[in-house]
Amino acid sequence: MGFLFEYQAGQQKQAAFNYNSDINERNALAFEQQAEQAEFQSELEITEFREQYADLRDAQAQAFRYNGWLAEEGTPLKVMLASAQEADEEVATRRYNAAVGAQEIRESGVQEKMQGQLNRMYGKSAATEGKARAFASLIQTGSAINSAGA
Repeated sequence: MGFLFEYQAGQQKQAAFNYNSDINERNALAFEQQAEQAEFQSELEITEFREQYADLRDAQAQAFRYNGWLAEEGTPLKVMLASAQEADEEVATRRYNAAVGAQEIRESGVQEKMQGQLNRMYGKSAATEGKARAFASLIQTGSAINSAGA
C-alpha cells in the first residue's frame, strides 16, 4: 500500500507547484497593469503640466504687452521660444522616465512569468518522481511477496 502514498505525495507536490505557478501568473498580470497605470498617470501629469505651461505662456505674453513690447518678435519672442523649448524637454523627460519605470515594472512581471513556468516544470517533475517511487515501491512489495512465497 506504500505505493499509493508515494503516488499521492507526488500528486500533492505537483498541485502545490501548480498553485504557486498560478500565483506567479497572477502577479505577472498585476505587474503589467501596474506598468500601464504608471504610463497613464504620467500622461495625466504631462497634461496638467501643459495646462500650467499654457498659463505661464499667456502670463509672459501679457507681461510683455503690458510693458509695451510686442510679444511676437525680438527678445520677448526669444524668451517665449526658450520657455516652450524647456517645456517640450520637460515633457520628453517625463515620458522617458515613465517608459523606463514601466519597463522596470514589466521586467518584474517577466520574472514572475518565468518563475511560474519553472514551478510548472517542478510540478511535473514531482508528479513523475511520485509515480517512479510508487512503481519502485510496488516492485519492492512484489519482490518481497515473491521471496516470502519461495
